[in-house]
Amino acid sequence: MAESNILEMRGFMICLHQMNDFLPWCGPGIPAVEMIIREMKEAGLNTLLFEYETFFPWQGREKQISASNAFSPEEIRQINECALTNGVEIIPLVQVFGHMYHVLIHEQYRDCAESSDAPQQLCPLAAESFELAKKLIDDTLALHPHSRYIHLGGDECGQLGSCPDCAAFVRRYGTGKLYSSYMTKVTQYALDKGVIPILWHDIALAYPESLTDFDSRVIFQFWNYGDASHGSVSLPLQKLLNVIPACRIIGSPGARAEMQHGAIHHSLSLIESNISEIASEMKRIGAVGTVLTDWPDTGCSFFDAFYAMRFQGYIAAGGDDIDDFRINYARNVFGADIPGLPDKLDSIAGFCTVAPGFQYRKAQSLNRYSRRPYDFSEICSNIRRDYDLADGENELYRLIGKRFAAVSLLRVLKKHLPAVSKNHTEYQWYILLAEMTILFFGIEIGLRKFLFVKKYFPEVTPELLEQFQSRTYLQNALDDFDRVKELYRQLHVRWAAELNAENCTQEMFPAALKEGIAGILSDPGSFFAG
Repeated sequence: MAESNILEMRGFMICLHQMNDFLPWCGPGIPAVEMIIREMKEAGLNTLLFEYETFFPWQGREKQISASNAFSPEEIRQINECALTNGVEIIPLVQVFGHMYHVLIHEQYRDCAESSDAPQQLCPLAAESFELAKKLIDDTLALHPHSRYIHLGGDECGQLGSCPDCAAFVRRYGTGKLYSSYMTKVTQYALDKGVIPILWHDIALAYPESLTDFDSRVIFQFWNYGDASHGSVSLPLQKLLNVIPACRIIGSPGARAEMQHGAIHHSLSLIESNISEIASEMKRIGAVGTVLTDWPDTGCSFFDAFYAMRFQGYIAAGGDDIDDFRINYARNVFGADIPGLPDKLDSIAGFCTVAPGFQYRKAQSLNRYSRRPYDFSEICSNIRRDYDLADGENELYRLIGKRFAAVSLLRVLKKHLPAVSKNHTEYQWYILLAEMTILFFGIEIGLRKFLFVKKYFPEVTPELLEQFQSRTYLQNALDDFDRVKELYRQLHVRWAAELNAENCTQEMFPAALKEGIAGILSDPGSFFAG
C-alpha cells in the first residue's frame, strides 16, 4: 500500500450521550472502553473522539449534570492511560451550543436556553451561555492534559433566532452571524487554552459566509452517512472547500447507519460504502483524516459497531479490497474460518417494526430526552394500515426471508463456536443478535400472517391460523421472550454500567410487547378489532 494512501488521523468515536439514570441508552463502561481502545490499536486507528456528556465528572455547580453513575476523575485518568499505552490520542467532545438537553433539563440553567418549550440549545446572546461553555471546557481539559484537540460540537442548532433577542439580531445581521458571533468566542477560548477546537460542519455550511469569521486554526468535521437522508458527499464537501482549505477538514462516516433507526442490526454494505467514500474523498483533497462516528440511539448495541471500526482502520490505512476484508474477517477477528460471515450478517440487517426503534419514540423532535411509552396497539395499527395500503405480501415475504437468514446464521455461529479463539464477547453478541432477529421478526411475521389469512379466506378460523402458522410464530416468540431478554441483559451488564444495561434491556424487550403477544394469542379477534 502506498504511503500517500494512508490518512494521518484514523479515528473512531465513543459516544455516551443521552445516558443517564432514566434514559434507556447503553454505552460501554470502563472495561468495554479499554477493550475498544485495544481493538482500535489492533485495527490501526490512532484517534478516539470521546463524547462523555453526563458520564463526565463535572465539578462545582455543574456536578448536577453528571449521572449518578458517571465516571470518576480516576476512571477518566485510567482511560487516558490506556489510550496512551495503545498509541491512541483522545479528542474529548463537549457540547457547548446545541444538543444541550442534559444541561437544560436542570432548572438552574433555564436562563441559558434558546427556547423554554424544547430545551435543546443554548441562547448564543445570553452571557450565562458563554460562562457555562467556558466552565465545561475547563473541566474537560483538566482531565485531558495530553489532548491537542477539543471537539466543541455545534451541530444541529435548529433553534437559532428563536428567542426575541436572537430574532432581532437575525433580522439585523443574519442567522450565520448569530451562530459565528457565539462560536468564535468559544473556539477562541479553547485556542487561548492551547488546544485546537473542532466543530461539526453542518451549521457553518448552512451559512457559509460564517466560515470566514473563524480563526484559521479551527477545524470542521464533515459528516455524511451515505444514506437517503444525507444525499451527496461531493456537493456539500466542495461547498466547504470553497471557503476553507482541506487541512482544516476531518471526514466522518457513520458506524451505525442513520437509515437503520429502528433496526437491531445495521447494514454492513451501507457502512462499508460510506466509510470507503468518505475516506476516498479525504485522501483526494488531502484532509486531516477521518473519524468514524458512532451514535448509540439507533437501537443497535455498541457491539454492533465493532465491524465498522475495523473496516475504518483497514480503509484509512490504505486498504481497498472489500472482498478480501470480508473473506478474512472471521479468521482475523475470531480465529475461526467462517465462510461468508459478513454476508450472513448483512442478510439480517434492516428495520423491524416491533423492535423498540428508540428514535421513533421521542415525544418532541427537538428534545431527545422526551419519551413516549412503547405502544403495542399503535404498532399493530401501523402493521394493519401498511398491509391495507401496500397489499401486505411484499413485506411479509421480506421478513420471512430475513428470519430464515437469521436461523441459518445462528446455526453457523453455533457450529463454529468451538473454534473461536479470541474476541469471545463479540462472537456471543452475534449469536444473541441472530436470536433477537428470529424473535422480533417472528412476532411481526405472526401478526402479518393473521392479515394474510383474513385477506384470502372468507372466515378466519383456528384451523387456518394453525395451517398458516400465525399462532405458531407468536407462541414461539412468547416462549423465547424472557430467555433472550436475559441473555441480552447478561451480555451487556458485564461491559456497561449496570443501571444503563438494565434500562436498555427493559427498552429493548418491553413488557408491553410481551403482554401484547399474549393478549392476541388468548383472543386473536382483538388484533382485527383494534
